[in-house]
Amino acid sequence: MSVVLTHVPVTDATLTSCNITEDDYDVWDATTTFARRDFVISTDTHTVYRSLTDSNLDNDPDIEVAAFSDPLIEDPDPRNWQVIGATNRWRLFDQRPSRVATRTDGITFAVEPAFVIGGVAGFNITAASVKVQVYSGADKIYERTLIMQDESAVVDGLSYYSEPFRPMTEFAFDDLPILGSPKIVVTLAGTGAVSAGQIVIGRRIDFGITMRDGTGSSGLDFSYVNVNEYGDLETVRRPATRLFDINLFVERKKLFSLIRTLDRLRGGTAAVWIGASDGNISAIGYGFYRGYRQVYVGADHAQIALEIQGIT
Repeated sequence: MSVVLTHVPVTDATLTSCNITEDDYDVWDATTTFARRDFVISTDTHTVYRSLTDSNLDNDPDIEVAAFSDPLIEDPDPRNWQVIGATNRWRLFDQRPSRVATRTDGITFAVEPAFVIGGVAGFNITAASVKVQVYSGADKIYERTLIMQDESAVVDGLSYYSEPFRPMTEFAFDDLPILGSPKIVVTLAGTGAVSAGQIVIGRRIDFGITMRDGTGSSGLDFSYVNVNEYGDLETVRRPATRLFDINLFVERKKLFSLIRTLDRLRGGTAAVWIGASDGNISAIGYGFYRGYRQVYVGADHAQIALEIQGIT
């Protein structure tokens, strides 16, 4: 089965607890003068800013950034602040997996969205284990734990000693119970630094059956490599991502609904794409769909090919 988890936004109202404190830097204050290169945070927008000017007094960074993004303002005030990104706590949900939220000895948070949630997924994870719990009121009705260790290379006694145990960096649970207003608790356990690049709390949409033929993934590296006039390599190491090809078998009566869903997800809308849970053709990624094509349409079923690009 091919499944998509679409984002349900996590907000101040729905994030009911989190053990990552929002104290990256001092909170911006109108009465404080900031020097060039000073960092501040806004707890309203959960953003880290860096001062671009000396004697930076009473220049609200949230207002300045909003002014620059407003097309109706022809001549906004000179820029005093540079946006760095989300604060450490809110990096969990900023849709940028390469910028991780970190905490020593574990991360735990709870969300209470007023929506039906079908799944939870995480990417760029550094943790010993992941546990997801779902509560209906005070009653725990779901709990699932995953040890973040890939043992797929261990197939016999010899490989147990010769092959390494590799850490897993992503997970996807798409079997959460259907509740109108659940409380979801996510725990990333471990000793030392524990981190997460992206946690997705999402609605589940079943797309169809994943076909083995035509389903796979490839790498896309954004690193820069150049050979100078002397034959020396000049390299700049940059993030890499994956491209997924998912071939779907869809009932003809569900084809129109699938295409309408894809139309809502166009324009670079991030989602979790679960091509299959079978380890032989596993395709789980966080990204956006680049396009689709109808390979075959028959009387009872259709074959759809999806192209998905991962987000770093």
